[in-house]
Amino acid sequence: MKSSDGRGALREQRRAAIIDAARSLAAEHGTDGFTVDRVAALAGVSRRTVFNHFTGLDHLMVTVCEQILAEVTTELLAGVDRGTAELPAAPDDGPAALDAVCEATRGVDLPTAIVTIAQVVGGADVAHERADVISRTAFELVAGRLRERLQDRAPGLDPLDLELTLTLLTSGLSAIARRWLENHPDLTTDVSTPARTDWDRLLDRLLQRLRSGYAG
Repeated sequence: MKSSDGRGALREQRRAAIIDAARSLAAEHGTDGFTVDRVAALAGVSRRTVFNHFTGLDHLMVTVCEQILAEVTTELLAGVDRGTAELPAAPDDGPAALDAVCEATRGVDLPTAIVTIAQVVGGADVAHERADVISRTAFELVAGRLRERLQDRAPGLDPLDLELTLTLLTSGLSAIARRWLENHPDLTTDVSTPARTDWDRLLDRLLQRLRSGYAG
């Protein structure tokens, strides 16, 4: 049993080292310096070990993006918990649960996460289909965690309303992230105050559309 546990721990250590190496290389060199051989060398593992954990570079990049967003998602879920604290006593209050998700996005540092992801996938070029797919997949993984949390916190929430809201929210975040990066092509992870103000403006616009649609 101990031997099996030891192998599992070693496997997780290697996987974490590969992800950390990929994130470091992407941040320093962008996609130009991001190769399996360089990741393996920096992680201290073989090329074969990288492929034992990931099917290819795109899979690895999605995982790196997911890790970046996971750091923000922890804060996001905490915000959802605060916003839905009273909902177990009123399980039919679906709109309040969905509104809590929207409000929680205001309280987390999405700008820094988005800039970091842009470094990983190669910038804000909207014609870069591969980068768009990678970042969108990472956002969808975050939506999955939000879905699980809301189903637990608000069991009376209509499943279709939940699915529509999360789909529109994550797709909308991807869309305004692309626009924001285009507006600020020289961003670093030390996001400036004017750039953050512009992000807040775009986020407000997205949340307003989610709440009211286009009828108004």
